[in-house]
Amino acid sequence: WLYKHVWNESRINNKLTDDSPRISMPRIRVNEILPFTNKQIYDLVVDVESYPKFLPWCTKTRVWDRQEKQFMAELTVSFKGIREKFQTLDVIEPHSKVEINLKSGPFQYLASTWQFHPIGEDRTQVEFFIDFRFSNKMKEMIMGPVFTQVSKQMISAFRKRAITLYRR
Repeated sequence: WLYKHVWNESRINNKLTDDSPRISMPRIRVNEILPFTNKQIYDLVVDVESYPKFLPWCTKTRVWDRQEKQFMAELTVSFKGIREKFQTLDVIEPHSKVEINLKSGPFQYLASTWQFHPIGEDRTQVEFFIDFRFSNKMKEMIMGPVFTQVSKQMISAFRKRAITLYRR
């Protein structure tokens, strides 16, 4: 692919309420130029119901309260024998941006953004950002590294899905 860039940003983490040290969780940013239109990639991202078809760690999804500029989503994810469910409020700017805001689940916080910048008629610069921390130290230790790796591979999974659907 034409351009791909991944990096982690460090965050300063405070201590847990029990004064034990906090494991540092990364902020992840991935930028990639894909040979698809911004509408095509945007449509894949907001088609949450299809995630179990191409995201192996996503086993079930549900979407409700779909409105013009937002919708609620619930994802069930499984990794390392652990199954978790979380709900988000997804705020959308059609073909341009998706902001994902945690409503409930195993995270202390989770914030994520997808941005789609058209480059010519059939290429898009896709920017994916995610920042998260699990709600307790044990979940963070067990699931944090896996969730970090999954997050880094997110655009790649959507690129492969676009190839399957749009055959380029």
